[in-house]
Amino acid sequence: MSLRDRLGTGFRLAGGSAAVLRANPRLTVYPIVGGVATVAYLATVFGGFVALGGSESLALVIALLVGAYAGSMFLVSVSIAALVWASRETFAGQTPSATDAFRAACSHLRALLVWSILSAFVGLALQALEESSDIVGVILSALLSTGWLALTYFVIPVVVLEDAGPTTMIQESGQIIRDTWGETLGSEFGVGFVTALLFVPGLVVGVALYVVVPGDAALLVAVLGGGLLVGLGMLAGYTLGAIAKTALYVFARSGTMPGEFDESTLVEDADPS
Repeated sequence: MSLRDRLGTGFRLAGGSAAVLRANPRLTVYPIVGGVATVAYLATVFGGFVALGGSESLALVIALLVGAYAGSMFLVSVSIAALVWASRETFAGQTPSATDAFRAACSHLRALLVWSILSAFVGLALQALEESSDIVGVILSALLSTGWLALTYFVIPVVVLEDAGPTTMIQESGQIIRDTWGETLGSEFGVGFVTALLFVPGLVVGVALYVVVPGDAALLVAVLGGGLLVGLGMLAGYTLGAIAKTALYVFARSGTMPGEFDESTLVEDADPS
């Protein structure tokens, strides 16, 4: 298959994922729970640090950053794992409950915790490299970051749907991305395009409120009104991305797609060569 065909397949995949989300808006509950839990966790960690007067110890500060990064990554990973599991069940025609989805995610806590800690260390190392004054370091950081994101793209689906452990999750994710690199790229473009469209109502409403509302309150009202809609758009886009990733994972592993997707455009891509 040509690159153009693979990109087209991924773009159509994003459209099918949007259909799934429209039919099952309850799937947005998982990123909401993950977001609320992450904010509460970070507020507790940094609030406690400030309440204790902070510290001049560099080691303690680094430990705080790693803990905050790894903890937030863990909470987000658990919510994504629940969303991935719920998406797979939805593809099968089921109506999974949030309780069942989070229970399924929590059955893989060890692998998700290892993944979160590893991501924290890699993320902080890449950030430190990027913030170096050396332009070579900035370029190298960008290249390594892109490679890392690609290699680990399917880690959470592999963990929650295959019960992969810490020693195999990255290897399995890398294999899937090698088999579906073109479709994955097209899907990311498609999801990004749809997400950008979801931002438009918020921007329009924000500008309209700023023009219509008189006085000094115009900016505040515009930011609140438009920001709310933009936030909803971001939520939908985030959920859409996880649904598309799950569908692509299912296709890569089984060679079949859910009924919401145009399988006739995907079967010919089953051979990644």
